Amino acid sequence: KATVSVLNCFNGSAQMSMRVVAAAVLAAGAGATCVPFGAACEDVAGAAAEATAFLKANAPAFDAPNAATLFGGVVVPNVNLSLTAKMELPWAADVPKDIFYNYVLPYAHVNEARSDWREYLWARVKPLVANSTYTAKTKLEVAKIINANIWDVLGRPGAPIHFKSDSTPVIYDPMSVMLFGYGSCTGVSILFADALRTVGVPVRLAGTPAWDGNVSNGNHNWVEVYLGEGAAGSTGDDGWYFIEADLAGPAEAFDNPCDKWFCHKAKFAGPGVGRTEVFAAKFEQGGATHFPMAWDLRNTDIPGVDRTAYYQRVCSAC
Repeated sequence: KATVSVLNCFNGSAQMSMRVVAAAVLAAGAGATCVPFGAACEDVAGAAAEATAFLKANAPAFDAPNAATLFGGVVVPNVNLSLTAKMELPWAADVPKDIFYNYVLPYAHVNEARSDWREYLWARVKPLVANSTYTAKTKLEVAKIINANIWDVLGRPGAPIHFKSDSTPVIYDPMSVMLFGYGSCTGVSILFADALRTVGVPVRLAGTPAWDGNVSNGNHNWVEVYLGEGAAGSTGDDGWYFIEADLAGPAEAFDNPCDKWFCHKAKFAGPGVGRTEVFAAKFEQGGATHFPMAWDLRNTDIPGVDRTAYYQRVCSAC
């Protein structure tokens, strides 16, 4: 077992810090003794403290009024299980630290309700890809299995989760989607992404706030999954590949951009007035780009990555 000291992760809340480190030590005792980041393998307690500090430093401004509850509650198991996945699951070990921090570790994607979804999903999603008789080998394999199966597994008996348009912003956080049994593109994308993050696969919410640059034409969300350079063919972008939740885009493949209903010349004709812009959400603050939320366009607190040029390049060829 790893032997670590108890660190104060929460600026005075030693009790919460002890919970973070204690759980991380239990995870280390399951086999791993440190957290792998590239060539380095970091001390478990240090990794837990650093991960918590990153989340606290980069939390959206609208989380500030509830910071004490958030960092004394939801964040604790979130950090614990994020590190546990990285130590235990073979496909998660090689995820670089910057990608892990932005696209595995965070407790939320945008402004969805904050909840302890990771603990709930860990018990239900992990057995799909790692159990006593089978363990997936790659992020691609994990992503395919989860997208094909979670809608039944996370739904009610005999009532799988289904797609229902115009559900956001009433129902789009993962716990609500599971409780009500449905979600629109945003809700099912977030649930799919949270299931992937739970088992250590980096993923981010992507989408456009306005088709053709016109809000009246509607919006759409999907996910980008970090599979690694060349993991699903040559159509990725620095290891990122895009896909919809199976409920929104059945039978789509990571290696074929053109099988997405929206990926074609008419939607992505090129620069200029009326073009469709695409963004991906990230967690780390800083930079001039934000992720525009179609249901809350005045809110600019979510950092973003402008992905428009990539989609213009791959979709204009479809």
